[in-house]
Amino acid sequence: MPEINDSAKLEIRGTMFYDGTCRICANSALRLRPWLEEKSITIAPFENGAAEREMRVTWHDGREFGGADAIRFLARQFWFAFPFAILAGLPGFKSLTNAGYRFLAKNRHCMNGTCAVDLNLPCRKDWIDWTILGVLVTVATVAGFSFSTPAWLWMWALAGAMWTAFKVMNFRREGGFPAVNPMYFAWIGTDAVAFRYDREPTLLRPNFAEGIVIFLIGIAALVFALPRIEHPLAIGWIGVFTMLSLFHFGSFRILADFWRTIGFPVEPIMQAPWAANSLADFWGPRWNRAFSDWARNWVFRPLVRKFGTARGTLAGFFASGIAHELVISVPAGGGFGLPTLYFLVQALGLLAQRKVPALRNRIATLAVVLIPAPILFHPAFIERVFNPMLELITRP
Repeated sequence: MPEINDSAKLEIRGTMFYDGTCRICANSALRLRPWLEEKSITIAPFENGAAEREMRVTWHDGREFGGADAIRFLARQFWFAFPFAILAGLPGFKSLTNAGYRFLAKNRHCMNGTCAVDLNLPCRKDWIDWTILGVLVTVATVAGFSFSTPAWLWMWALAGAMWTAFKVMNFRREGGFPAVNPMYFAWIGTDAVAFRYDREPTLLRPNFAEGIVIFLIGIAALVFALPRIEHPLAIGWIGVFTMLSLFHFGSFRILADFWRTIGFPVEPIMQAPWAANSLADFWGPRWNRAFSDWARNWVFRPLVRKFGTARGTLAGFFASGIAHELVISVPAGGGFGLPTLYFLVQALGLLAQRKVPALRNRIATLAVVLIPAPILFHPAFIERVFNPMLELITRP
């Protein structure tokens, strides 16, 4: 760390103490160091880090924060991380983040990436991963049926259960804690490769402006457009645009740029899907990589190897349809079969584009994606799930 002399006249606002004997802790501190120093926050290892239970932040006014509280406090110092810090401090989320931090802190010396593991050995048991997915989805489904759960909350419970399972499955696939930095679980995506220890840090130029602009567009739609619309279906479709702007294209893009600037080369969840020249391009690297990165490893590739390209593709999109039935039709209590039909249309369109190269163009691709979209987000979902959620947000 460069020495701070009198001529610099830099007032130290605080110090972050970390366990220097923990590889994860030390690497994370060094990655964050430039950002913290810009805020006049220094970093320093504990004198005996292995004996400490948690990281600590001391502030210039005498306040001290430890563990997850320290992380939330530091996040509030940065404009792009402030919303996530607020979310992590809400009831429920705070307990979850506290428990997650305690688990990582307790096991940090077992996660240094130094265990002797041959990742080429076929030792991973896939049935365990599928069991994790089945148990989480079953619990969320039964909970929705058993309690008077609002439909929109049930939707998020099911989506959260699947997302958690997807994260764990890809994490285990890449070797688990010996091979993957647990910082992976602080990223919304499901591709664990960017967080592997054997991957050299890759600093990428951020493009915060794109995420910020789209996020502000979503805010404008939320504040000015939605409260003035009366027609239920119009509210729903503009609401879909608003949520995508706030999260997938906005907040998640800002978060991706943050990870990229500290050496984790994650891919943004959305990558200009409007520029796709084929359905394979759209549903692969461009649209919702949080789902597609998992589906590629666990659904499409295994099915294509087993059944061939055509039947494997149809089976893969059928599985995607079933997943969307769970988060769309089940909470809505209606529209069953429509999301599956939508993804079968996508599969047929993709196979047609492979057979007829002339169909691989931007206009044809977007037409196949957008024209049947109302059968994916069908009226039962819009009216019973999505609009009640928007009502809570826009018209309390």
